[in-house]
Amino acid sequence: MKRLQFLIALFVGKMILFISKVIPRVSGTTWPGGIANIIKKNFAENFQFNDNTRIVMITGTGGKTTTTGMVSQLIESEGKTICTNAVGANMDRGISTTLIKQSSMSGKIDVDYVVLEVDERYLAMMCKQINPDVIIVTNILKDQSQRNGEPGVIMEKIKNAIEGRDKTTLILNGNEPNCASFGVHRDNVCYYGVEGKSTGEEDGFFDVATPCPVCDGVVDFQYENILNIGRFACSKCDFQTPQDTNLVSMKNDKLLFDGAEYDVKYVSKDFMYCYASVLTFAKNEGFSKTGIQKSFNEFKIQSGRVEKMKVGTKTINYLRIKQETPVTLQSAINVATADEGEKIVVLDLSEIADFMPHYTGMYYAYDCDFGKFKNSNVVKYICMSKVVCYDTATRLILEGVNKDDITVLPTNNYDELLKELEKYDCDNVYLLTWMHSYYDCLNSIEKYNKAL
Repeated sequence: MKRLQFLIALFVGKMILFISKVIPRVSGTTWPGGIANIIKKNFAENFQFNDNTRIVMITGTGGKTTTTGMVSQLIESEGKTICTNAVGANMDRGISTTLIKQSSMSGKIDVDYVVLEVDERYLAMMCKQINPDVIIVTNILKDQSQRNGEPGVIMEKIKNAIEGRDKTTLILNGNEPNCASFGVHRDNVCYYGVEGKSTGEEDGFFDVATPCPVCDGVVDFQYENILNIGRFACSKCDFQTPQDTNLVSMKNDKLLFDGAEYDVKYVSKDFMYCYASVLTFAKNEGFSKTGIQKSFNEFKIQSGRVEKMKVGTKTINYLRIKQETPVTLQSAINVATADEGEKIVVLDLSEIADFMPHYTGMYYAYDCDFGKFKNSNVVKYICMSKVVCYDTATRLILEGVNKDDITVLPTNNYDELLKELEKYDCDNVYLLTWMHSYYDCLNSIEKYNKAL
């Protein structure tokens, strides 16, 4: 009876997939799996894989989608077959939809690898339904506090997911304390990281407190490559970046790893950690250097994350941040301020619309170093948002930015932003905004350029 129920759910899912190709409003990334899970509880556990199929799950606060894309490209470059949700539908509905797409009508999935991006809150659920051979964890940081609470909440969920899975290989970020702690007192663990350089000097910016996940002592960083990610050691216990961490570094425009050199397109610290995780995975799986290099050559960032958009004579450098997530905002700030040329900086930050009593805010911005803008040749700041534009301007003023250098646009209409940009001679624009703004911005630019 259970088998019949699964086959009915699978058939319905495949029918919805077909309908989604005809009716645009029917989501082909989540609806098939969502309906199938209503018909058959724990739907995904009923799929059948080959005995040699490797199951890989990728989770964490930031970098999941990029890492999933890189791992998938690596597997394809090695000439192996794959089933993956590389578009980022990473909850149970999206994962079930991915499996429905790839399976036969009997529920058989005939591939070498199944690579699944999994939302942190859903990892335990998916591990119960599909037994992973490898779990890659990117980092566990402050993220969407309404939904996730503090990082400790997510850490407990991941601990529950990996408990008792001694045969599962964990590939962990050895530079991020929360993530690295999952490997304590555990075998079958590989760590990855990025080399950095300790300045030995304070930079004038307050450090975000990082308690040790092992003993609750204070974690000190010898260097930080990204906010709260770098070489660390607890001041109270012996917990530190593991000595056997697989490190990547850059030298003469080459990525160095395990004695080999690679050509890469993207060299920001964020991408360096993605490369490090993928290379550690490749080392664990025994993939060839040729296949690795081919995958790096062919990998492309998913659209809508980092884009260059032409608007008349101006270039808008679109940098997407994950709403309510300090580390992604800080990374965008780092990219913008690394450009030494004159620039206009547009900040369209998302508000946190809380539950009862329904206040809004953008407190996540206070974990980030906005002071870096002051010495990076910014000629104008534009703070836009229907809700938190003045909050954003206040954040800049608190860092010492002159009020006269700030324009506030109380709107989320990108048509108005483009009109505002006409007032300035500078053609180099950086737009830091959240993921849902991409298509609004793109539509406004298309209309603007057609009208020229």
